[in-house]
Amino acid sequence: MHIKKLISAGLILTFLSLILPLPLKAYELPDQPKEEPRLFIAKDTWIPEFSAGEKISLSIPIENLSSASARDVTVSISKSDDLPFQTDKMSLTQFAYSVSGNSRSIFSFKLFIPPTVKPGTYPINVHVSYRSDTGNSGSASETVYIKIVNRKKAPSVKFLGVDYEKDALPAGKSSLIKLKLQNDSDFLIKDLELKLEGFTPNGINLDKWPETQFIKTIEPGKIKLVEYRLMVDSKMESGTQALTLNMSYKDEYEGTYTDQAKVYLPVKGKGENDDELTPRIILENYDFPYYIEAGQEFPLTLSFFNTSPNKAVKNIKITLNSENQAFMPVGSSNTIYISEIGPEQHIEKTLTLKTKFDTESKIYSLNLNINYQDNSGAKLTEEEMISIPIEQETILNISSIELPQEIYAGSPISLSVDFYNMGRSLIRNLLVKIEGNFDVQDGTLFIGNLEPGKSNYYDATIFPREEGATEGKIIFTYEDNGGRNYTVEKPFKLNVMAAPEPPPMPEPEFPPQEKGTSKNKKLLTGGGILTLIFISGIVIYRRRKKRKKLEEVDIDEEL
Repeated sequence: MHIKKLISAGLILTFLSLILPLPLKAYELPDQPKEEPRLFIAKDTWIPEFSAGEKISLSIPIENLSSASARDVTVSISKSDDLPFQTDKMSLTQFAYSVSGNSRSIFSFKLFIPPTVKPGTYPINVHVSYRSDTGNSGSASETVYIKIVNRKKAPSVKFLGVDYEKDALPAGKSSLIKLKLQNDSDFLIKDLELKLEGFTPNGINLDKWPETQFIKTIEPGKIKLVEYRLMVDSKMESGTQALTLNMSYKDEYEGTYTDQAKVYLPVKGKGENDDELTPRIILENYDFPYYIEAGQEFPLTLSFFNTSPNKAVKNIKITLNSENQAFMPVGSSNTIYISEIGPEQHIEKTLTLKTKFDTESKIYSLNLNINYQDNSGAKLTEEEMISIPIEQETILNISSIELPQEIYAGSPISLSVDFYNMGRSLIRNLLVKIEGNFDVQDGTLFIGNLEPGKSNYYDATIFPREEGATEGKIIFTYEDNGGRNYTVEKPFKLNVMAAPEPPPMPEPEFPPQEKGTSKNKKLLTGGGILTLIFISGIVIYRRRKKRKKLEEVDIDEEL
């Protein structure tokens, strides 16, 4: 009986659903999740160049790739000792209330590049954080690069020599010496600290004088004298004593530097005549080109000095021997002959050397064995050593650019190119980027060091803006071991076609329907849903009733 009543009620509900429309909310779709903002640090084709000593505005573009706005946007530069500029804490962070959807905003940092910054390409770590309208937070980080050029002479203090009262420092007596120092740079030198070392108990010592001296400032190009009072031991023999001058100083921008120089002092033994002072030949200076390439010829100029104030040296033979035979004389032997160098006289000799073609890139030592005689014919010897760097030619080989056959305006295009280090020298700070009349995605690649014989590849996705002929170029910038900068450009041309029209969508075919069919269809749909609910209710009811009967049977059996 109950089953018949339920079936009757279900039929009545089905009929009502056919004639009564359901509420509008029954047809509404569930809410879709809102789109979140996506911020991107646009480093593509963005490698600005600045000059040392400038106040700059470093602009960092931030793109929102979503249609949703980003709120409370913070863009910051990571604080690091390697940053090539001076700044305060506030200028490292910039804020914005929002970045609208599908837009680009520029965040500018007011900075100062000290004139003493070394030239080169510097990485800058940038971080951006934000939140969405729904309260979710997001962030992005990227490394961008700036290039700095500097044509000024770096801070340097040069030791020019030493002055003393007589021709030599007499043994057993106190003497005053004056060290000549020059600011050999384009910058102010300050807080110069000098420390004279190399004293021995039975040799030269300080005579109640501080070993450390200070100079407050030296203007560019100016010379300062620093005094030391020295005591020469009475048992010292005639000859030349070498001391070491250690220097530490700052530039006007608080950069710190250290340097070192040798101070040669002639000594006259007690009771000896001036004529008995043993002369010495020292290599006072040497000069060669800044860049020496393997397999090339180069001039080497050597400057020799006779330290004796009154004795000449004669019959001088100087023999050159290099590490691993890296240097070979051109047009002469490895021996230099000088007939005579007078008292306290300087003499220069220039010879031409050549390096082997397969010499590795590194610093090689060149040893000088000096044999000579004094006025009495006594044979004397000295040894000197200099260091000369050799560089292998830097060869970056770049393959042809791979281009697609069909290129359409507004459509993404992938460009790819391979490159190889074909030389024997390390390629440093290799940076690849792309430029042209198109938009770029991920267009900058920093490789760093590329070892000899190694290869790598570069690919980028570009979006041509308009149809027609479009030109672009892939730019490679790098340095060699000597710090010289190189730029190689790989141009290309694109024939951009208009984007094809999309094919028309076929119209769906439906059987003819009478007027009001759509409304009736909605009614039928609503009725069908109620019918399914009704039938499900019957099934559940029957299952519960059957389960109840089984439980009753189990109870009766137990009893």
